[in-house]
Amino acid sequence: MKPMVHDFGWSRVSVTGAIAFGSISGGLLSLVFGPILDRHGARMVAFCGISLLSMGLVAMAFINHIWQLYLFFGVGRMIAVGVLSLAISVSVSNWFVRLRGRAMGITRIGDRFGSTLLPLMVQFLILALGWRMAWGILGIVVFFMSGIPSLLFLRRRPEDMGLLPDGASSAFEKKSSGDPSKEEDRIKPSDVDSDPVWTRAQAIRTKSFWMLTFLNILIPFLQAGINFHIYPFLTDQGFSEITAVLILSTISVSGMAGSAIWGILTERFRIQGLLTINVFGNGLVFLLLYWAVKFKFEGVLGTGIIFFLAALHGIFHGGRNPMINFTWAEFFGRRSLGSILSLSHPFHTTANAIGPVFAALCFDLFGSYAFPFYFFVVIFFLSGIITKHIQPPRYPSQAPIN
Repeated sequence: MKPMVHDFGWSRVSVTGAIAFGSISGGLLSLVFGPILDRHGARMVAFCGISLLSMGLVAMAFINHIWQLYLFFGVGRMIAVGVLSLAISVSVSNWFVRLRGRAMGITRIGDRFGSTLLPLMVQFLILALGWRMAWGILGIVVFFMSGIPSLLFLRRRPEDMGLLPDGASSAFEKKSSGDPSKEEDRIKPSDVDSDPVWTRAQAIRTKSFWMLTFLNILIPFLQAGINFHIYPFLTDQGFSEITAVLILSTISVSGMAGSAIWGILTERFRIQGLLTINVFGNGLVFLLLYWAVKFKFEGVLGTGIIFFLAALHGIFHGGRNPMINFTWAEFFGRRSLGSILSLSHPFHTTANAIGPVFAALCFDLFGSYAFPFYFFVVIFFLSGIITKHIQPPRYPSQAPIN
């Protein structure tokens, strides 16, 4: 953001507006692609989406006007938040039931790894070659590291390949001849797991759906606002660009560990309790991190405290998103998860869009991030109260499978 704002004289609100445009549009797009993911899987959806995203990133190297930012970056973000994030959640939920929490956590390690590697790579490219070349190279990297693997390896459900969720193929082998083409040997979803079976129409009539949707408004609002503005906040407080990137990398590296740790814990403890602890804990840690940066001690001690709190923030942050996705799958099952999630997704992406714009607007009005960051802490604690009271929906009797 900063190099482009400096070169073009744009405000931070105008830049974050491109995020808002992409996020809100992505939410509407998810309404279309949710049912498609349920019926056809994520393979071609992900490949085509990543290809368009990569082309948009490469095109960012040639922009000169604000409308081009909204077109190239906005459309790329629309695909990322509206299609690709949904495809990941649905795919993992389809392949894992008993080990779903662990699988969700491990999957998010990839997200955290990217958040660690790419800022370092992009910052190096910006300093060495300029921000335009950094955009172009980023687009190429995304295509080859994400687009090609999705085309080669993604599949819809294990049943389509004569397998069972969690790799439990032995149960299928014992009770059949192993030929999925035969009607008597074809694996039916109801035979392989105890996941609840909900349709989209049934889900939206439950209190649990709307409480999770409300949570899907609050959490993305504060996460996006923090994630997008923590780098400019650090540099505004006098940290060098390299140090600020290292702090971001610390958050991401610890987030990798947090994703796995919280994912494994979901297999041992009640998800609502874990999520409540996570949200309350992260609110407290972020508040301490803000104070540590704003009123930091001089010397090595002050810097060490900041990096320690950044690591704690990453551990909490890294585990939260997989736990929320895990909760959706646990409450409503995997058969129509894409259709159900796609109804909540527009609220998620709209809040995700508003968070960065809200923080940028507050900065432009007040000249600091104090008000929005304190407000995000309040939202953390409010979210913790909500998670404490979320209960699984009452299982529908004889629910038809989509």
